[in-house]
Parts: sequence; structure tokens; C-alpha cells
Amino acid sequence: MNSGEGVLFSQIYKIQKARASVGHMAVPDGGKMVKVKRTGILLTVCILCILVVTACTNNNQRRRGNMAASEPPVKTQSVTGVVTMQDTEQQKITVRELDSDLETIIYYDATAVVTNKYQETITADQITVGEILETEYRAADTVLVSALVPKDVWEYNEVGSFSFRTEENMMQFAGKKYQYSTGTYISSGEQVIDFLELSKQDELTVRGVGFKVYSIVRTSGHGYIRMTNYQDFMGGMVEVGSRIILPLTENMLITAPEGIYRLTLVKGAAVTSKTITVRNDEEVVADFSDYAPSMENIKLIVFNIEPDGADLYINGTKVDYSQPVALNYGEYRIAVAMNGYDSYTGTLDVEEDDPNKKYITVNIDLIEEVASVGEKTTATATPAANNNNSSDDSTATTKQVDSDHTITITAPRGAEVYLNDVYKGLAPCKFKKIIGSQTITLRRTGYITKSYSIDILDDGENVTLSFAELAEDADTPTTTDTTGSTDSTNTTDTTDTDGNG
Repeated sequence: MNSGEGVLFSQIYKIQKARASVGHMAVPDGGKMVKVKRTGILLTVCILCILVVTACTNNNQRRRGNMAASEPPVKTQSVTGVVTMQDTEQQKITVRELDSDLETIIYYDATAVVTNKYQETITADQITVGEILETEYRAADTVLVSALVPKDVWEYNEVGSFSFRTEENMMQFAGKKYQYSTGTYISSGEQVIDFLELSKQDELTVRGVGFKVYSIVRTSGHGYIRMTNYQDFMGGMVEVGSRIILPLTENMLITAPEGIYRLTLVKGAAVTSKTITVRNDEEVVADFSDYAPSMENIKLIVFNIEPDGADLYINGTKVDYSQPVALNYGEYRIAVAMNGYDSYTGTLDVEEDDPNKKYITVNIDLIEEVASVGEKTTATATPAANNNNSSDDSTATTKQVDSDHTITITAPRGAEVYLNDVYKGLAPCKFKKIIGSQTITLRRTGYITKSYSIDILDDGENVTLSFAELAEDADTPTTTDTTGSTDSTNTTDTTDTDGNG
């Protein structure tokens, strides 16, 4: 008999004694005696019920306490790293430990306590690839207990202006320099890619700790624009919205960010345009065989620049302004330069003002350089907006050509090779060496087109590059707005001998 049961029987004994004493009480009226006895019985039963419940409850609590004291605590382990895989169907994530290639697969359920960078509670299936998390999981079955973003982790979203210096393993963006390594996780969605596959047209989310970059996720990618039947515009310009403006050359393949654009071809007074949609890693073909002049949402810009012979750059591309330049509505970076004069940089807004006004005149007068120390002069322009010398993007960039040396692309054999959107031939092919950051694009019908960002050093040496074989594209996601041909490329190996690189 335990102590609880002993107390119970003790109370019962006392109640029985009380009943006995009540039963021997002298009551004048016999009827009242019976009533008192019945009341005593009911009271006894109620008290007994209360005592039984109390004793059982105390006994169960003692048993649970003893069992809890005998059970060992749940053992957990922790890992801080980059999420490299999220499988919502099987409810598991993979975490790669920082500064290590060790990966841990962690399962999760509704019991996991997860908080995001804003200290908000989320569910485990809302964890995204590329996040840096401090996780705790049960050692026995690797089930997630908790996950949170460490306080020292930083994150940049919508990074659209960035550069790499491969010789220093350095990445630069947002005006700062960071170190990356072979262990840095780089992906497009959940597909792991090489950092060379990142294009200046992409948008990224970058995460790290201190000066180290641990993850780069391409959130908005790039596709490719191929044009056919545009012979009437050769020697003119092509515009992709207001973001890209390039000289028209044969067999062009333009790398452009994802989005919907107005594609415009301009040569002198001849203008035509189409609306196109660029999708990630896909090629869209614009067929201009149905060319018809169009001036919708376009203005002709007349540039009056002094002195004569100064170079005009629009969005970094040198433009012939001897005739009016047709531009889509939008904002453009303008730069004018000439030896012996201070350069001008600014912005030009092309927008609808007077629908009957066909031309906009822009006057730019460069000021001669002054030799005296500390004296600074600025060029004047109208109606361009404010000058802006704080951004590298607002200045004109010229390509340095090393005519004594070459770049050779050896693989993948048979692929079309493009340097900065300009066709160079079929691999293997050779062309003049261009110094600086370049984009090499490889294309082949039935395969996925790839672009690589590379740095060409001014080291007085020839450069030989070999890239991985292109992956077959079972779906062949090339789209076109008409039934024009998509394969009008030169099929012979070439060596570029012009001075345009």
C-alpha cells in the first residue's frame, strides 16, 4: 500500500466513525432520524469520490515525474552553413557548412521553429536555396529542431552591377570588394552554375559574412535575341528598349536581361521595331522580313556637338550622329569625349511631349582643358539632365585592341562564337585580342546557348580558351514572331581581321 492509498483508507475510517456516532444520536421524531441518516450517506459518498480522484491524480503525477526523471534529454547537433537544396516533397534540406565542403541532409516537419532575417516565424518549407542558416537538429534522426539567420550574415538583393577579378578571387558590387572561393555556392534557381556563367545582364542575391561571399543566387537571368532579314539596316543601330544600343553587324546574337522589350532597328531615317519577350536561357528570333517604317514611341534626336569630331557615346556605345539618331522612349546615358577637352557625361530623357514634334535637338559644347592646377571646367549641354560622375556606368567605355595578339576559342567545336554579341565564327576560331571584361557566347542549334564573362589581361600574350560542351536542349525553346529562318550563320572557321575586335 502506498502513502496515497493509506491516506484514503484513513479518511474512510474517520467517515465511518462519524456515521456511527450520527446513527446513535437520539432524535425525538423518528421521521427526522431517517432523513438525517440519508443525508449523511450522500455526504459520505461525495467525500469518498473526491478523495479517490485526488489520490489517483497525485499517484499519476508521481509516476510521470519518476518516468521523466529516468528519461535522458534529447541530444541535438548544430551546423551553420548555406542551404544548397530544398526538397518540399520529401521535406528535407541540405546544408553546406561554411568554409567546408561538408554537407548535412536535415529532415523537417511542422514542429521545427524557423525564423527569417526579419525575425518572423516561417515554416521550414519556406526556406530558400542560398540562405545562410544556423540549424539545430536531433542527432538520432536528423530532424530539424530550429533554424535562424545568424546576426553577422549580410544580404544584398537585386544586385545588377557587379564584376569579378579572377586573378584575385574578388567580387565587387555596391561599391565594395569581397572575396569568393571555390566553395562559394552559385546557382540559378536550384541549378548549380559556374561564376563565369553570370552575365552583366543578370540580377543576383548575394549573401556572406564579413568580407567573404558564401552564396550567389541568380534571381533574374538572361536570354538571347537573334535577328533575321535585317539587311536593309546593316551599318545602323539596334536598340533593346533603352537598356542596350549596339551597331548592327551580321549574324548578331544579343544577350539581354529577362523581360519584354521594344526591339528597334535604325539606319538614317529608316526605323522599324517589334515587341519581343526575352526568357532565361532561351533564344527569341525577330524576323524583319515584314519591315515597314514605324515611328511609334520613338523620337529622332539631333545632336549638335562642338567641337566637330568629338565622339558621342550612348549607353557606352559609340554612335554616329551625323544624321538624327532614333531612340525609343526612355532614359539614356550620354557621354562626349575628345582629346584636349573636358569630357561630358549626363543623362537624356526621351519622352513624349508634343506628338507632332518629330525631332529633339541636343546641344553639347565641350570646354577646352585648362592647364592650371586646381582649376576645373565642365562641359555644357542642353536639354540633357544632371551630370553624374559618381557611377562607372555613366562614362563612355572604349575597348582596347591588342592587334599583335589573338584570342582563340578551341571548344566546343562547331559552336557559333560571339564576342560581346558580335559573331566571330565557328569554334575553333581566332580573332583579335580585346583587353578587359568580355562576354563570350556559344550557340548551336538544338543545344542550350551559354554565355561566359571573362577577363582578358593586357599581358602581351595570346589567349586560348576552351569551354565545356553545350548541353542538348530536348525542348529547343527557340521562339520567333514569324516563320523566318533561325539558322543563317557562316559555317566556315574564321579569323577576324577587322579593327573592331
